[in-house]
Amino acid sequence: MTLIAHLSDLHIIEDGHEARTGEARRRLAYLTLGRPKRPDLRRQRALAALREARRTGADHLVITGDLTEDGVDIEFAVLAEILLASGWPPSRVTLIPGNHDAYAGDGAFERALLGPLSPYRATSTTGAPVYLPGVVLLPLSTAFAQPFTRSAGAIEGREIEAAARAAEASRLGGAALLLAMHHPPHRRAFLPWQWIDGLRDHAAMTDLLERHDHLHVLHGHTHMAQDRAVRPGGTPRIFSAEAVVESRTPLRLYKARHGRLWAEAPMQQGEMTLATAS
Repeated sequence: MTLIAHLSDLHIIEDGHEARTGEARRRLAYLTLGRPKRPDLRRQRALAALREARRTGADHLVITGDLTEDGVDIEFAVLAEILLASGWPPSRVTLIPGNHDAYAGDGAFERALLGPLSPYRATSTTGAPVYLPGVVLLPLSTAFAQPFTRSAGAIEGREIEAAARAAEASRLGGAALLLAMHHPPHRRAFLPWQWIDGLRDHAAMTDLLERHDHLHVLHGHTHMAQDRAVRPGGTPRIFSAEAVVESRTPLRLYKARHGRLWAEAPMQQGEMTLATAS
């Protein structure tokens, strides 16, 4: 059995962000609207959640996107410092980019994996499987360059092909397949909102989920913890987590056994000691 810890939506920002000018300043003001712009508080919340995840004894940690507020290089450097302080071995951590991680420019996450996040490259390269006992973990990126007023997701064709290959291979091997991505794999009910905030490639993801009962998805983006079945009345196979940046209970745990991923009961309010906004 493998125990997997799941966190999402850290939204790290850098010290001294007040010195930003022009587009970078306007972008940060828009993205943080209604949420305190306190780098120290966000670091504290992220570090507390990471340490709580480590205390559970989980075998592997997945962080499903929006690692930073807008994807500037220094935010990824801050994230690397927080991860190091948490004590998590890089070989047991998978990082996934979200739409916020690409607002400062396309390729920011990939650049970070060659720089401050390089210790995590082996387990965080999109489309490259991570093999754990009883489960194959496949990181997928839904991040792409878009205006900061839009929050949609898209998956490159090569990554969809990698997911299809992994589904076939893991099925034959009897392991559960876990796709880790930022956006939920289903279509938004309201068409305009789908264009603004939904996953462009939802049809391909839905097809994979319907064809492979051992396939599961961990995602973020919604800032809500939710378990969804692929078919009405079915066992949940799509799981999301609350946002570290604003939740007191962001940690989720799953056990992989018998070719399936099983969600543990979510931690209740007050069970974790996280910093609160003030």
